[in-house]
Amino acid sequence: MATQIVISNEDYIKVDDSHIQWVDKGNAMPSLSHGVANSVHYVIWNNLSGQNEVQKCDENGAMIGNISLNSLTDVVHDTTTVQNLLDWGEVRKGQISQATIDWKAAGGGELGTTSEGKTWIDYDPNYS
Repeated sequence: MATQIVISNEDYIKVDDSHIQWVDKGNAMPSLSHGVANSVHYVIWNNLSGQNEVQKCDENGAMIGNISLNSLTDVVHDTTTVQNLLDWGEVRKGQISQATIDWKAAGGGELGTTSEGKTWIDYDPNYS
């Protein structure tokens, strides 16, 4: 199970030691507001020194404050909790890992696409 997650909203996601590009997040990721008032800029939940927190920004990207995270049940945005993000991150990490194995086994092709045309999207059952 994932124990650490750092999200740079609209940029990248780190789940434990795995790095996920934003474009590869899939559609099952819990929603985090971006580009509007009171947006999520960063989510930090890890075992490094310093406060685990949600860094907030306004619609222009200017920082407006932080919300401390102290528990897995703390809300990051709307009803999404730290645990929701960790659970999603573990699943997505596994999906991408399996897609990579399948891609290599199928002889590769365009980066992230198997010779049968499968992509990371095929490993997200909520993709539309």
